Amino acid sequence: MSSLARPHDVQQSAQDALTAGLVQLRPISIDDWSDVRYVHGSAFRTLIGPHVAPTYVDEFMTALGEPEYVDRFGGSNLTGAWLNGELAGTVGWRPSASYGRVARIEGLFVQPLFTFMGLGSSLLAHAELEAQSAGFSSVTVLATSHSLPFFMRLGYDIYVQGAGLAHGAGDLPMFLMRKQDIVSSSKTVVLRSGLRRSPETDAPTDAGLPRRPLQAPERVLAED
Repeated sequence: MSSLARPHDVQQSAQDALTAGLVQLRPISIDDWSDVRYVHGSAFRTLIGPHVAPTYVDEFMTALGEPEYVDRFGGSNLTGAWLNGELAGTVGWRPSASYGRVARIEGLFVQPLFTFMGLGSSLLAHAELEAQSAGFSSVTVLATSHSLPFFMRLGYDIYVQGAGLAHGAGDLPMFLMRKQDIVSSSKTVVLRSGLRRSPETDAPTDAGLPRRPLQAPERVLAED
């Protein structure tokens, strides 16, 4: 997938599409996984890769091509956002296995071509709304230091910090973040497409990283 459009033109046209309700949301099906792998892979290499060790990128790209990667998102309510027929981003969520009325965000990736136009924050708001509609009052997400400011702007607080919180991350510092009240979440705009967009600046995220059970985190930064 490639484009000769200038970045400013792409961002403006995508922004207009959001406002006009041209972004289509639908659940990811088995037929979409070629596109999902492309979005996840390009986002990881371009947006996350420069901030982590090359071996970590290689391990992620290897895992991306294996059947287990698809299986890992089973039950995660993975949703795709299409713009002009092209998959621009994904997000998923599932009930947390460790906490009661808490859901966790997974698979939040935005194709590099569509970053800095609010799509990431819009997808996140969509997943929060779905979780809230299913009866969950809080959500968690796993982040690296690169995506930390993005989630903090959208109402997430650091809950646990430590290395080894994600499979394959080695000693990479990770942050388990939590948004306590998604019912009265930060300002959003409901679009005709059903996609809710936050006015905050978009940023790449690390919500697709597989999480380890939190048995011995290095430091607990916040408690209920």
